[in-house]
Amino acid sequence: MLRSSTRLLSTRLIQRPVVVSSRSQSTLDTGKVLDDPQIGDYPNLPQYSAQSRGPFGWWDPQDKRNFGEDVHEEDELYGVWAPDLHTYSPYKALAQLALAASVLAGVAGIIYKTHPESPAVKRTYPYDGLKKSLGYRDGDVRPRGARPDDAE
Repeated sequence: MLRSSTRLLSTRLIQRPVVVSSRSQSTLDTGKVLDDPQIGDYPNLPQYSAQSRGPFGWWDPQDKRNFGEDVHEEDELYGVWAPDLHTYSPYKALAQLALAASVLAGVAGIIYKTHPESPAVKRTYPYDGLKKSLGYRDGDVRPRGARPDDAE
């Protein structure tokens, strides 16, 4: 029974198409006008994100809109509060991330190699870490005493 169910599972996994690429969370800024039969007499505006507009010269500088200007039907997708426009490729973002990681690793390596040793002498305790003076007994769950040199 186990073999047949495993075979069934493996054939279902093989038949499933593999998605090689996926669209990240971004706003489309194509400028196309899509035909919408349910829009009625409302103006059918092009797909332009308000983030691509300039920062100055607007009646409403927060939303980058003039007074009386028509709002896009899908303003939640094309307004300034929509997901950001990504103007760089994922490869450039990956290269920047790798550069930041290598700089961080390089600085950490330089600090590790050039860090001086401690000028102080390590502590030493007589009588096996003062176990007898601090009341050590055989069979204690947690041994009493200072740290001996080998336990650091």
